[in-house]
Amino acid sequence: MKVRHKIVSLFIPRILREITAWAKSFAGGDFSRRISLSARDEMEELADSLNSMSLQIQSRMEESIADKSRLEAVFLSMFDGAMVLDGRGAIVLMNQTLKELLQVDTGVAGKKPLEVIRNIDIQELAERVLTSRSRPESREITLLHPQEKVLLAHATPVLREEAIDGAVLVFHDITELRRLEKVRRDFVANVSHELRTPVSTIRGYAETLLEGALEDKAHAREFLRIIYDDAGRLTKLINDLLDLSRAESGKTKLALEECALEAVIDRVLAGMNKEAGKNSIALKKDIPPRLPRIRIDEAAIAQVLFNLVENAVKYNKAGGSVTVGARETPRSIEVSVSDTGIGIPQEDIPRIFERFYRVDKARSRDLGGTGLGLSIVKHIIQAHGGDITVESKPGAGSTFRFTLPKMS
Repeated sequence: MKVRHKIVSLFIPRILREITAWAKSFAGGDFSRRISLSARDEMEELADSLNSMSLQIQSRMEESIADKSRLEAVFLSMFDGAMVLDGRGAIVLMNQTLKELLQVDTGVAGKKPLEVIRNIDIQELAERVLTSRSRPESREITLLHPQEKVLLAHATPVLREEAIDGAVLVFHDITELRRLEKVRRDFVANVSHELRTPVSTIRGYAETLLEGALEDKAHAREFLRIIYDDAGRLTKLINDLLDLSRAESGKTKLALEECALEAVIDRVLAGMNKEAGKNSIALKKDIPPRLPRIRIDEAAIAQVLFNLVENAVKYNKAGGSVTVGARETPRSIEVSVSDTGIGIPQEDIPRIFERFYRVDKARSRDLGGTGLGLSIVKHIIQAHGGDITVESKPGAGSTFRFTLPKMS
């Protein structure tokens, strides 16, 4: 008995040292260490239990780390901007999409959203979802800096044991969506106005004729001419709307064929001679010899040139000129339409290709314009793989330039 007691008393310190070393490793996050005992008694059973516990914890920790890595990878690669806040409202994580959206290039961890984003609406949304125990909230937020953007923000509280432990905020950039909605509203309003004007005129003069003006042949003829002109304006507007609708929907199929661009230019200038002659406007051509043939939809490019030359004549000065030029570049044929007219104010140039946009609305209507011509021109050129630009100075005329890819 004494011998057994002595053996145990000698063995226990070694066991304790082994368990102590294991416990220190465990506390330091090393779950791979195992207790090694040779005795076949209760101590070995304890060691086996502790080793089993360590193995289970290590396995669960590895699973947890893997899950965290996967979630973090998904979070950081999200298409929408997102950030995670802790229970105090400080930023824990912000993905790259949101950093690029907000142009944030400094460290964000530990800072409040307001310190990083400088937007009180985002800060208020974060505070509300962290303090009110509310359900997920959404809010449309407008950022003015570094550039104007409209964001749809979704905030969701993160709960742990019925207590709010943080929040996740997801931001979707809807700037383009809101812009398109405005374009649509403006388009509907403009179409309604443009249709109403000639229809009202036609209706008014038709009623006057029905009420007895037909008996006055001089006035009747004048009223019928006005009805005829406004019916023509209405037809042109509807045709332009149909052309633009087909172009924007991508349903326009180009009938591409090889042709001589100079021949197309000659036909357009010949067709505008009579109109230009009314105000003594000279139509000129500046094209080098042996301009390469080009593969285009001849009718569509003729429409482009006609619209540009027609505008150049309409908005020109009496005795002025319009010059259609062309030159070869390494990759394209560049065509220009220059005039000596009234020019375009610089502030109007960025919007000149928008639907229904007019620099001088009253004059454009008087001259029979629909406000759709340049928008149609832009779509036709883009459909050919080219681009169109404009340079202008008020009082000194304008130059429209467009490119058409050369044949390979």
